[in-house]
Order: sequence, then structure tokens, then C-alpha cells
Amino acid sequence: MTTSKAVVDNGNLLEGLPILRPETHGRYSRLDRLALKLRERFGAVHGFAGRLELTPQELLTLHYEPQFSLRPMQQPPDLVDTSLAQWRVWFLLGGRGAGKTHAGAASVIREARQDPGARILIVGPTYTEIQKNQLEGPSGILTLAPPWFKPEHRKSKKQLIFPNGVVADYLPAAKANKFRGYGYTFEWLDEIVAWDKDPEGVYEECCRVGRGTSTRMRELGLSSRKVITTTPAPTQLFRAILKDREGLVLSRSSTFDNAANLDAAYIRQARAAATGSSIGRREYLGELVFDLDPALFRKVDWRRYHVAPKARPAVFDFIVVSVDPATGEKRNADMHGIVVVGVREETDGLDHVYVLADLSLRSPEPSAWAKKAVEALRYWEPFARKDARGRPKAWVFAETNTGGSMVKHTIHQAAKVKVKTERARQSKAERAAPVSMLAEAGLVHMVGKHPKLEEQLAKFTGQEGGHARDDRVDAMCWPIYLWVVRRRKNAGAMGRTELGSTTNSIDYNEEAE
Repeated sequence: MTTSKAVVDNGNLLEGLPILRPETHGRYSRLDRLALKLRERFGAVHGFAGRLELTPQELLTLHYEPQFSLRPMQQPPDLVDTSLAQWRVWFLLGGRGAGKTHAGAASVIREARQDPGARILIVGPTYTEIQKNQLEGPSGILTLAPPWFKPEHRKSKKQLIFPNGVVADYLPAAKANKFRGYGYTFEWLDEIVAWDKDPEGVYEECCRVGRGTSTRMRELGLSSRKVITTTPAPTQLFRAILKDREGLVLSRSSTFDNAANLDAAYIRQARAAATGSSIGRREYLGELVFDLDPALFRKVDWRRYHVAPKARPAVFDFIVVSVDPATGEKRNADMHGIVVVGVREETDGLDHVYVLADLSLRSPEPSAWAKKAVEALRYWEPFARKDARGRPKAWVFAETNTGGSMVKHTIHQAAKVKVKTERARQSKAERAAPVSMLAEAGLVHMVGKHPKLEEQLAKFTGQEGGHARDDRVDAMCWPIYLWVVRRRKNAGAMGRTELGSTTNSIDYNEEAE
């Protein structure tokens, strides 16, 4: 089996590296291929466990053993290409929802089962993310591990203890010095794109502590190994990983390779973004490109998707008056961002966003922005659909990081209206990136002219610092990020209940591989 080489389009960073791709190394799992053959021969898949005379024990094995359910891109390099048996770093780049977490969790379980002398390290963005996704989620270790090899979770010690005695420690990618003093034979580093506290320093320490060996490793001539599962991003950390080429193998998988396990509406939106935007290709196709424009909205052609005020929809599914309150009372202080958006599902089955008004202002008096937001809500709520009680689906939204509960109180002092709030737990760039994908794909429309908002969008990078340059943008992005950007609904592999149930997204015009 041959290993494809990357096209030289990233400053030679990918040139000559072994890259595993679905197009060259297989698109379907063993169960998928079996289901395809069953479908081709009998016209259906369901109910054939009995016809194949599989015992309950065999069905349980099919359910839990990853070599049957994982696609080739979700399996370690040595299982896909025998020439890569000495890999040291498996760098799995995948689109959102591509099954990266499943692949990482399965690799940890496999290593623990194969090597009783293994010492394993699990690293994620935060303790919360590690437990929610890597350990306890639908594709986490505790979910995927078979009943006969399920580890004990010792939360107080931040450890998993497998039945054969293998210990897996888990630490967040927060402080590099927390990793000192350890020695590991195997590491799983997840979503490095979301490491925001000294990511390069943490990775360097992971490399330093990945120095352990076991009896099995010495017998087989294996080095300590790292599995990195992440959505790609053109950051310095990614450049650093790609520079150390010894034993480095890349795998690339897209969101659509895992469509069978994802929400249909999420897939529709992902297809629109992936085909219509450069960031979408990165986020959903798993492409790693280092020459992306740091200004997130620069490639958006607002004129192309512009809607004249007279041509806007008469009714919206819901309307949000979004407020990004500012701090400071000086003349050059940030503005209070106030942007009105209406959302409506169109005939293409996708949610389209209509930017209806930019009412941003600068005032030292909180009552000024609160009054303006309430006035905007009163004006626009007649254009929103009504709920079952006959009330318009319209509300004021406000970020609460700065003013806390006082934000809602300030609005309610102006009028008793419906208010929703959210505390920011991600950067402005993280909120804006998926919004820019939708905008580039033609799903965000400017209704009328909003020159100051468009000017700010053209310069927006999401970087911290500066004044009065992201107030309008953040106000626009918040409601789109919260209520339009689709969140994947993934039951994980353990949600499968019958042989072949993964094939509902397979094109049956293709032959089984």
C-alpha cells in the first residue's frame, strides 16, 4: 500500500511527509464494507445478524472492538500501512465531527491492552473538556472501553486505572511546568487548536516527558508515541509539530466521512460552509493551510449577498437585538455594540441570517444603550414569528462578562422585555470564525447599508487589545454563534445498535472497497 505525499502549498512544511487519506487508504470500516455487500446482495441491511448466525458474544465483539467499526483514517498508522510501523507521532487532522475523539480514545484503549507496562498521558484544553469529551463523552475512553477492560476513574487523582494495572494520567494544557517529573510511553493530545495558555510550552513539555519505555517497546524496537487529534489551524504550534519529521505521520479526515453519526442539519450547514469558504475547508475538510488571511471576514463579498430593505423577508423565525456593552467613559472608549439580526430558514433548508440594523453608540450612561436596545426590540418584534402563546420570538441578548447581572438589570430598568445573556467562555475569534464561514458561504446578508459595520468586519482579526474596533462585530457574531451555528449531535459509535447501522450515509453507487 502506497502512502500519498502532500502537495507543496504550505511553505514546504508538508512536503515529503507520509499522509494517510480516505481517497488512497480507504473510506469505510470493516462493518461499513460488510453492510455495503449485504445491501448489494439482499437490498437491505437490518436483521442480518441472525441470518449470519452471529452469537451474542460475536455481536458484542463487533460492537466493542475498534478494528471493526473504525474507518482507516481513525486507526493508528501501523494498522493502515505496514511500512509505517515505527511511527512516533500520529497527527490526525480532521474536520469538526470527523471522529477524532473516537480515534484518540480507541488508541489509548488499544495501547493499554497491548502493553501492561505502558504509562499514558492524556492532555486536553481544560479539565472540564477532558472529562466531558475524552473520558466520559459518547466517544470517550470510559464509553468505548469494553466491559471487560473498563478503567476505574479516580477523579481525585486525575487518573484512569485499567484492569491490567496500566495508569493513564490526565492534565489540562494550562501550565507547562505541571508536566515536569513524569515519564510516559504513550500520549494522547486532543484539540491542540483550543490550547490557549502557552500551547507551545505545553507541547514542548509533552515532548520532554514522552521519554518512557516498556519491556514490550524495547522488544519491538518502539519509541514512545504521541497521538494528536485536532481540527487544523495555521498556528505556530502546528508549524513546530511539523518541523520535527522523525516518525511523523499525518492522517486527514473530513466531517463528511463521519456523516452517518452526525445531525443532518449540521451536515447541510457544513457542506455549504466547506464549499463556500476557505475557513470552512479547514474546519470541515481538515485542510491545513498556512497562508490564510488573519482578517476573518476579508474574503466575504457582502455585495454579492446584499438584500435591499424592500426585498427582505416579511417574517423571521426569530429576531435578536444583540448588545455588546462597553466599559469606560472616555471619548476613545469602546462603543456599545448594538446589532439587530433576523434568522429565517429558507427553501435550501439552511438558516439564513439578515443583519437588519447597526445601532451601535458611544455613551458613558448605561441607560443610553439599554434604551436604544429596547427601542429596537419594540420596532422589530412585529416581524418575528409568534410562539404557541402568541408572543413574538424576539429578545435582547447581552454578553455579561463585563457587567455581570447588572447588564440584565440595566435593560429591565428601561423596560420589562425578554432578555437572554451569556458569559463568554471563548475568544472573540473563536466566535467569529464559524460566523465568517457562514458569511463567505452566502448565509449572512446585509439588509441595506451598514458601512461602519462592514469596515470593522474587513479589519477584524479577533486579537485582543485596541479600542473601538470589534464592538459592532462582536455584537453581530454573538447571536449567530449561539443560535445559528450548528452544534453537532453525535451519538458516537456506541450509539449503534445493529450491524451495519453506520451505512445510512454511504453512496450505494460506489462499490465496497
